[in-house]
Amino acid sequence: MPTIHLPIGGSSFDRTINCPAWIKKSENIPRRPAGQAAIDGSMHHEVQELCQKDAITPEDVLIRGLSYTEDGARRDYCTDDLDLANIAYDATNALLDELDIDELEIEPFVQLIVGEAGGSIDLLGLSADERTVLVLDYKFGRHPVNAKENNQLKFYGLCAREDERTRDLFAKAKNIVYAIIQPQVKGVVSQYSYTISDLDEFHEKALLAIGATKKDTPTVVPGKHCKYCPAEPYCEAKRTRVMATNLLGARLQEDLQAAADIVEEVEDWVKSIHEEMYLQMNRGVPLTGWKIVEKRPSVKWIDADAARAFFKEKRVTARDITNPAALRTPKQVQDYLKKKGRDLDLSEFIVSKSSGTTLAPEGDSREAVVVSDVQGHLKEIMK
Repeated sequence: MPTIHLPIGGSSFDRTINCPAWIKKSENIPRRPAGQAAIDGSMHHEVQELCQKDAITPEDVLIRGLSYTEDGARRDYCTDDLDLANIAYDATNALLDELDIDELEIEPFVQLIVGEAGGSIDLLGLSADERTVLVLDYKFGRHPVNAKENNQLKFYGLCAREDERTRDLFAKAKNIVYAIIQPQVKGVVSQYSYTISDLDEFHEKALLAIGATKKDTPTVVPGKHCKYCPAEPYCEAKRTRVMATNLLGARLQEDLQAAADIVEEVEDWVKSIHEEMYLQMNRGVPLTGWKIVEKRPSVKWIDADAARAFFKEKRVTARDITNPAALRTPKQVQDYLKKKGRDLDLSEFIVSKSSGTTLAPEGDSREAVVVSDVQGHLKEIMK
């Protein structure tokens, strides 16, 4: 997958067009490492890219072998990923057939303003009659995303039309179809069709937003688009918006409705604050009232195959300790054995260990974990 990142990109363009100030507000804020969900999604993107580029199936990719690495974290494509990959693969091919897409561009890097605004489209296609352009984006999360009035897709469509490497696809086109494929969401495919001329109005709107980002003091406009903004934990306007509606003091229906309208936004803001606190404290930045602690330990199998052999020897029925084929957790197996009156010593097959560290209030009973003091390397971190 392309690794070129411009100051103004597709995944953040909804934020750019709604709050041009976010770019200046985010300057000098260290980038957060990609979370596991993001890494999983990127790995699945790469699987779909390979399928379309090489005319192969997700099963073929599995046989070849695929390891995706980001921020030092490695994610291997495995059998457990096949169901999700096949749903996306089948939905893609069905959409290509439905629109009679005859020409494909996989992961084209397109730019509206060279070196400043642009990004990579997951899939760009043109129908056999050259009348319909398809702009397709994969999402592998569980939160539904609608293709209608989607600023990310509109931005990609505009970039493709203006970029000299792809503008020929629009020579005879009358319609542009924006599509999002989300294999973990009911319905899987969200698509919406606009006329090519609709891009003209969006073009003007996009250029105004990009121009606004260059002002000395661009306007800060908080809202749902703040999600994933690097500056969100530090943004005074966002904090003011969150505090403006007092959920506990809402007495009238309209007050409660006003609070309900921003509940998800508030939850996203709180999550963003926690993530930034955890990141900075791990870099040695002290925050009064908080500490880094070990996650509460969980009991896991040391060697699931050895445990299976042990249960077979003790004549424990396999179907009662597997779900559907994998061994159930130690706690589930222990509860089952207790229910059956079986007193088996599992101590040599299980281990209790923490899966890492987490953020906790100072009053938490767990001991604080000592983290490396890296404040002296701040310039290096900023890079």
